[in-house]
Amino acid sequence: MEVILLLKVNKLGDSGKIVKVKSGYARNYLIPKGKAILADKKNIESFEAQQIKLKEEGIKKLLIAKSRAEKIKNIKSITIFSKVGKDKKIFGSIGIKDIISEMSKIDFKINKKEIKLPNGVLRYTGEHQVIFQPHHEIFEYFIVNIIAK
Repeated sequence: MEVILLLKVNKLGDSGKIVKVKSGYARNYLIPKGKAILADKKNIESFEAQQIKLKEEGIKKLLIAKSRAEKIKNIKSITIFSKVGKDKKIFGSIGIKDIISEMSKIDFKINKKEIKLPNGVLRYTGEHQVIFQPHHEIFEYFIVNIIAK
């Protein structure tokens, strides 16, 4: 029996692939779990149409992500003020939520999944490089400058 995989299935293939499996496996597991559909002419045509639509949506998301990365490139850096103790160590730490709130003050909305802190949370004053990644293919660096109050 041939089925079209809707999701990636281990040892079978990726999404969109047409594979030949035993009929019991397809009827009892893949199709009821929503991991595959029967590969007849009607389903193949509708699946190809869905794939085209998904590619168009992916291109739109990519263009939006590129424009947002350009905005971050223009911003270049943000400044956060924090209380400081000995050896330029701040009380507590500066995390993703603090960076998001500071970015919202300059009218730039960011999702917490789009910020990557390469060295973990920020614990010292100075300039720290942070990664903004709105799409898995696009990323942009910007500086978070932590200054003592």
